[in-house]
Amino acid sequence: MSHSLAAGLDAGLTALALDLSPAQRQTLLDYLALLQKWNQVYNLTAVRDPQAMLSHHLLDCLAVVAPL
Repeated sequence: MSHSLAAGLDAGLTALALDLSPAQRQTLLDYLALLQKWNQVYNLTAVRDPQAMLSHHLLDCLAVVAPL
């Protein structure tokens, strides 16, 4: 996964006031890589850009964690 995605994830987590461990952050980046890989095979989502996947899928879902 690229450095820019890791930086984008860190920025998003900071904006959401979520404190994740390095292992948790890596797991999220690994998940994003798998989503990209299998999206090419099975068309799981119309979003193709990795940065857009980060904001539209991953960070959007994480936005509900803090209120819980």
